[in-house]
Amino acid sequence: MQQLEEGRFLGVVQELFRQEGIIVSEAAYYEQAYQGWHCHEHHHISLLIKGGNREQRSGAEQEVGAGQLLFYNSGERHKNSHTQHPSKNINVEITDDFLSKYELQFSASERYPEQRADMKYALLKIYRECSCGDAIAAATIPSLLLPCFEPPLAGKRAMPPWIQQLKALLLDRWDETLALEELSVILDVHPVTISRYFPVYFNCSLGAYMRKIKIEKAILMIQGNQAPLTAIAHACGFFDQSHFTRTFKQVTGFLPKQFQQLSAG
Repeated sequence: MQQLEEGRFLGVVQELFRQEGIIVSEAAYYEQAYQGWHCHEHHHISLLIKGGNREQRSGAEQEVGAGQLLFYNSGERHKNSHTQHPSKNINVEITDDFLSKYELQFSASERYPEQRADMKYALLKIYRECSCGDAIAAATIPSLLLPCFEPPLAGKRAMPPWIQQLKALLLDRWDETLALEELSVILDVHPVTISRYFPVYFNCSLGAYMRKIKIEKAILMIQGNQAPLTAIAHACGFFDQSHFTRTFKQVTGFLPKQFQQLSAG
């Protein structure tokens, strides 16, 4: 089995940032690379920006594509085949020293679904910070990464049934803007109760969560080259292009056009 040292991946690698136990890189795949079993020296998180492949780990096999977030423990065996060309990943390697310094565990980032969504947007913002070319990135990048390892308060208490019902409702009707009063009637839960406990279980406000869902759908549309940006903004329930642009940048760190260029490159 091949072990890849820090900063190394099987594609064409461009290192973007290295400091304090964090290595950020971009790996692009333009032709067939090594397809055998391998592992990496450090824990790392990969966000697929373009393309995809078939991945195998410990007997399990899955198709992975643009928009997926993948977690790899240090030394974890895996192999990739049927890679689409071109493909592109953002990779963030994290050393054990970094985790020890902040008393964190790498597995904590995988436990809760909402943390996975936060981690995806954190990686996009980290990637954007790397392109700024200034010293501020050294302070900004750890501050974007650390909150993703903090277990939400919801992990310490029993989740009431209406929370799962609310989540399913918001995902099912993602292209609408549901009022708090309407949610209260559907769930038969007082508006004050929803307002009070939503941040506990979702780690953000109701409005922020609804915007994240819309932006997630927009990202998939952009990566699929489904429509012009103005049509995507309208399909995702934004009143106008400027509102869509502001929200997209707030969530991802990119302007929609920049992300479109990133996905196409």
